Amino acid sequence: MDYYRRLDVRQTIMDFVRASNGSGERECTFYNARIKSMQRHLSKHPIVLDSTAAFDRALASGATAFYCSYWRYLGQDFSRPIAHDLVWIVRARRGGLEFAKRVTAWVIEALAEDGISEPWVKYSGQLGFDILIPFEAIPNEAWAGDSYAVADLQRGLTNSIASYLTERHSSIRVNGVSSSLEIKRRTDTCLLSELRVRRGLLLAPMSLNPESGLVSVPIAPDEVAEFSVLDASPADARPFEWKQPSRVVHELVKHVRPWQLAQVQTKLAVA
Repeated sequence: MDYYRRLDVRQTIMDFVRASNGSGERECTFYNARIKSMQRHLSKHPIVLDSTAAFDRALASGATAFYCSYWRYLGQDFSRPIAHDLVWIVRARRGGLEFAKRVTAWVIEALAEDGISEPWVKYSGQLGFDILIPFEAIPNEAWAGDSYAVADLQRGLTNSIASYLTERHSSIRVNGVSSSLEIKRRTDTCLLSELRVRRGLLLAPMSLNPESGLVSVPIAPDEVAEFSVLDASPADARPFEWKQPSRVVHELVKHVRPWQLAQVQTKLAVA
């Protein structure tokens, strides 16, 4: 497939796989159009998208879309997760992509209020967007190796987003709790959902969406409102570079519940 032979496309996916030389590696898989199924192994070996040769092997086997885990692992031992990025997906039920853009921009505003000025944002390839806070932004005192504390932190942030939306935007309603919220404005409706399933997969940045054929293109957080599906056409899509966080966001600690934080502090003290 000619699109995946573009150097900028391969480099963007490889940078994400390697976590831009951050902490840990990501498990990879691809959608195989020949068998119409996800594939995690080639010749009994885990798929590792770390070279042009690896892409060529995957494409020769029928790959048309690439996925990466939002969990981090020690080397290629995918039985030993470290922790995970914080990931939310915004998907429009009614109101289309325009309402999804508006909700995504509101969520980005809410995260900025919590000190998170550099979230990673990408178009899903359909009616929504994906928002990530990379693991490197999470302070050690908020989790200390406890993945349950990371999940607790994400729940706290989701509740903070819900509060921000209801306090700042009187025209919208937020239904649901924690992991999945329904955001409504008149008849327009979007879902805001947390992703944190173990070994969970996310369409890789600059991958083609297997259903729409559009590119899951990374976007600058402040340019979501101007995004057009034309920016996601395989011929025209150009990646926005996801950079590692410039600082650890210590403000995130306030979103960990006291009992969970006490456990984390105990682990730090013992260490």
